[in-house]
Formats: sequence, structure tokens, C-alpha cells
Amino acid sequence: MPKTTSPAPNSSGLHKLLIRWPIPIAWLVFGVSLLGTTSIWLGMRGSEHRSAQRHFYGQTILITRSFRHVLGDYRQALRAAAIRAGSTRPTQDAWQAYDRSLGLDGSLPGLETLAFAQVGAPGQIAVSAIFPYNGDNARLLGQPLRDAGMLPREAAPDALLMLPPTPDAGGATNRPIMRLAMPVYPAGAASLAGPAARPVVGGYVYAVIRLDALLAAAAPDLLRDIDLTVQDVTSSPPVTLFDSRQGSRDSLEDQATSLSRNEKIAVDGRSLLLIYTANGNFDATQGIGWARSVLIGGVALSLLLLWSLLSLARMRIDVGLTAQRMSADLRQNESRLYGIIQSAMEAVITVDEQQNIVIFNPMAERIFQCSAMEAIGTPLNRFIPERFRGFHERHIENFGKTGVSERQMGPGRPLWGLRANGDEFPVEASISQNHDAQGKLYTVLLRDITDRQQAEQALQASRNELARLSARIQSIREEEKMHIARELHDDLGQRLTALKMDLSMLDVMLPPDAKALRERTAAMHELIAATVSEVRRIAADLRPVMLDDLGLIPALEWLANDFATRYGIKTELRVHDDPTDLDEDTATALFRIVQEALTNVARHAKASLVTIAVSCDARAWHVRVQDNGRGAGTDQLSKPKSFGLIGIRERARMLGGEMHVYSVPGEGFRLEIILPRAGEGNTRVSTGAPQ
Repeated sequence: MPKTTSPAPNSSGLHKLLIRWPIPIAWLVFGVSLLGTTSIWLGMRGSEHRSAQRHFYGQTILITRSFRHVLGDYRQALRAAAIRAGSTRPTQDAWQAYDRSLGLDGSLPGLETLAFAQVGAPGQIAVSAIFPYNGDNARLLGQPLRDAGMLPREAAPDALLMLPPTPDAGGATNRPIMRLAMPVYPAGAASLAGPAARPVVGGYVYAVIRLDALLAAAAPDLLRDIDLTVQDVTSSPPVTLFDSRQGSRDSLEDQATSLSRNEKIAVDGRSLLLIYTANGNFDATQGIGWARSVLIGGVALSLLLLWSLLSLARMRIDVGLTAQRMSADLRQNESRLYGIIQSAMEAVITVDEQQNIVIFNPMAERIFQCSAMEAIGTPLNRFIPERFRGFHERHIENFGKTGVSERQMGPGRPLWGLRANGDEFPVEASISQNHDAQGKLYTVLLRDITDRQQAEQALQASRNELARLSARIQSIREEEKMHIARELHDDLGQRLTALKMDLSMLDVMLPPDAKALRERTAAMHELIAATVSEVRRIAADLRPVMLDDLGLIPALEWLANDFATRYGIKTELRVHDDPTDLDEDTATALFRIVQEALTNVARHAKASLVTIAVSCDARAWHVRVQDNGRGAGTDQLSKPKSFGLIGIRERARMLGGEMHVYSVPGEGFRLEIILPRAGEGNTRVSTGAPQ
């Protein structure tokens, strides 16, 4: 027996569990991952917090030491300035020179003002020297010291005095400043007063210090990571002198969860409270927040794992449903396509790359008189006449190379099919190509057009008969017009002439005193003359004698003059070539066309000028009738009752010619006729009577 292998039990069991319960297992894995992430976060959080506390404590000690050191520098500078002032009573210039020599503006960070205020009359202390001497300080020189009421009248030598702040309504000072003072004693005042007497204060050295600049210089790097608030807590409530948070409205209680520490500094009996709080920069630089990042990352990974497992489970379900749906849709589409092909009113034939038939629908069975069972699997050539088979194979091959999806077969030339009984018949066909797993397929849609060709031939024959009938009617009309015109001219004209001669003889025979009769005969003479003129006009309208006797051009000249006289429209005739070889039918047709065109101008154009141009070349005669009237739109030209234009077109067509109309409303009307010359291969409609 053949040896078989099976997967390990553990992997097989896990695989079955994942298949059977994918969603519960996904949630279980998520819970385990989340529990592990929480444990790691708690451990890192505790370790990081202890490390941050140690670092924060060290940083605040360094800041406090730096602050105490700078205050010590100010004490030494004020003590030296007080000794100088007590020994020399300096003027403004001497004070400026002394301060510059010490370089106080560079050695004492945050120093804004250093002044010497001298005690004058009781209760008055005025500024007698100030440094630096700039715009704001210059206004204080010689003025009473603003904080004089806060300075004691008696103070121990070298005592560094810190003046109480002046808070605003919110419990903070208007500016982050601190004011220090040191008493000035005259040189030797203590020894003159004796050991038991208290020295008399002669003035004060007064300094205004900007705490923000002082602290920035004292701890430039440390305060980037730690927020510092300086409060004067001597009085109640405390007054905030400086806050590095720069206008943040968060209270100190809001920082309870952050690292914080307080320290006090005593200055001449006043207490300064330094409140340190770790800010976000401290968290970032010291690693506080890594635990939070690990927690967020762990939760995100757990959620991602959960989402992946759930997506996998959903994917398995969706794949199964999609496969079922696609299979059902495919079967439904195949059924629909089969129904469409079976019920199509055109023959549908599909062949493979070897041009063997793979689809043969019922309409193809009826057209080719062959069942699908007999046709499928056989070459398509069996349904193509033998003389066209080579051409058809090359056509299919070239079409496959083009990559075009579909196109009509044999445009401009007839296609022929071959029935199973050997009969040939005309077809219309279009071809398309597509690819499937078995290769390229070509589908041909065929329509038997035998009935349509027969109908078209019958229609063409009927049109030809109607055209011959119309030509015959036109010929008969011209013959009748010619006959009537000659009868009017010869018979009626002769009778009227004889009547006129008899009337003249009667007039001679009347007695001389028959005045009334003579007037009557004169009126009859005028009536007979008018009747003769009218008869001649009617005869000329029916068939101008000069058209038969003199030719087309004289007849057109007479027509133009008569039109201008009758309607008052200026008419110009331009003849470029004398038609000496013009046959009678063409001359008659051109005359009637120009006559009908002038009639249309008189009825519709409202023109003041009409131009008639006649020319010919080696192949055709050209006649143009153009006016400057109101023109006509497309809708007017296409009216079904435009019999004038219809008659002109029919006359031109009977002679193998063409009619072209050019008109725009408001820009006149132009009619052009092109008639081929006799013997130029034109096809004219016979005027013989239809059989």
C-alpha cells in the first residue's frame, strides 16, 4: 500500500479551530495581546517616573543655586555702590562713569535701573543719580522716589532690602520685576555717633531687576524643560512676580499630576517661593511618555491584529459568497446570451482561429438551410461561393492582425452567401473578434438582403418609369404650348388682321357727317390693336417664336426685357459663351428654368436687381440666376409645396443635370443649374411614351 503522510496534530487542530471559530479566536488573541501590553506599560511607567523624579530634583537644585548666586552678586554690587555713594555723594555724570567702569550692564543680568536716591527734608527721598541714563530713567532724575514710603528710615549697614511688590487685581505684578535697595551712610557716620547710636541713613542705592532676564541668564538651558513661578509669599495672598509659562491660564493645581517642587529664599525678612513644574519639553527630553507610547503602540498593534484576523475571516466568507454569486451570474449571463443569440433576427456565426464554426444560431439555419448540428465543426467556406473564398480568408486574417474589435465587412461592394442547396444570395455582414481561454474567436452577423435588393430594384424601376412619364408629359406640354402659340399667332392673328382691314374699309364708306359712327369705329380699331398685342404676348408666353427661330440667347434677352418692363425690376443678362451647338431639348429646358426662376423672384424676392449668367465649358452648360432680395431660409426651401423649385430640379434631372440653391435670409437668392453637354456621357431620361 502506498505510504501517506498527514500534518502534525497541533497544526491540524489549530487550522480546524481557525476555520470553525475564526471570530472568537480573533477576540481571544486580541485580549491576550492587550493584557501583555498593559503589563509592559505599567512596568515602564513606574521606572520612568522614578528616573524623572531624580533628574527633576537635581535640575531644580541647580536653578535655585544659580538664583541665590545672582542675588549674591547683586548684594555685592549694591554694597560697593552704597560705599561709593556714602563717600563721594556722586553727581549724575560721576554715577554714570562709576557704573560703566564696573560694567554693571553686562555683569548683572536683568538690571534695568540702578539709582542713588538721597534723603533730603524729612520724609523726602529724591533720585539724584541714575544708570543707565535713557529715556525712561531720565524722567526720574530729580523726582521723588516712587517707593520712598516703603523704605525704612533706619536700617543696619549692608542690609539688602527687598521692597514689597504692588500686585494687580489678579494677584500678579504688572511686570516681572524685583526691587532691591541698600542704605547709604556718610563716611565715618557710625564712629561719630558712638557705639550706642544707630547710624543715620543718608540715602539709598535702588535697583530695579527684570526677573525674566535674570532667570534666563542664571539657568538658560534648564528653564526650557521646567516651568518656574516666583511668588512673594510674605504677605497674604501671595503675589506672583514671575511665571515662565508666559500667560498660560492653567493654575498650579492643574499640574498636580506632573513633577513639581517648591523652594523658599529669604531676602531681608521677605520670602520668595520658587515653584518648579515639569513641562512637555522635560517629558520629551527625559523619556517620560515612552510608556504611554508603548501602550498606544501595543493597543494599536492589538487592534491591527484583531482587524487582520476578522478581515481574514470575513474574506473567507466573502470569497465563498462571491464565488457562488459569480457562478450564478455566469450561468445567468450564459443563459441570457444563449437566449439572445437564439432569438436574434440576424444570422450569428462564430468561428475559431481555424475558421471552423462553433456557434450557428436558428436564423443562420433558416438562411443557409442547414441545421446547427451539421454546421458546427465544419469550415465556414462551405457557406461562401467558391470565387470569394480566398478573398474571405485573407480578410479574416488581416482583420485579426488589426486588433479592431468590430467593423463592417465589404463596405461599398456586395457580399454573397451560399445556401446548402447551392443557391447564392446577397448579404450584409459585420465581424467582431474577442479572446477567451481557448484562443481567438470571430463572430459574424449576417442579414439576407435578397428581399431588400428586389425592393430597391423595383423602386428604381418605378422611379425610372415616373421620370420617363414626367419627361413625356413635359414634352407633350411643350408641344401643346407650341401648337397653341402657333394657332394663336397664325389663325387668330390673321382673323384679327382681317377684321381690322374690314373695319378700315367700313370707316372709309361712312358718310362725312357720321361723326358718332366714326368715333365708334376708332374705338373698335384700338380694341382690335390691343387684342392683337395681347394675343402675341400670350403666344410668346406659351412658346416664344424666337426660341425656335433665333435660339436660346435671343429668347433670354426678350425674356429679360419683358420681365423688367412688366415688374419694374432691373434685369441683367450676361452671356459668356454663344451656345451654337445647343440642342432643342436643352434650350427649351434652360429657357423654362430661367422663366420659372424669374417668376419666383417676382412673387417672393422683393428684389431690385436680377442677374442672369450663361456660360459653358468643355463638359457642361452653367446658368445662374441671382437676385438681391430678402432670400429664404432652409425651412422655406424645404417646403413640400415649393413646386417651382421642384419643377426646376426635375427639368435639370431629366437632362442629367444638377440644381444648387444658395440663400441666406436678408442676403438674396442664387440658383445655379449645371447641364452636361450632349455627347459627354450623361444619362438623360427618354421622352418616349412609357410602355
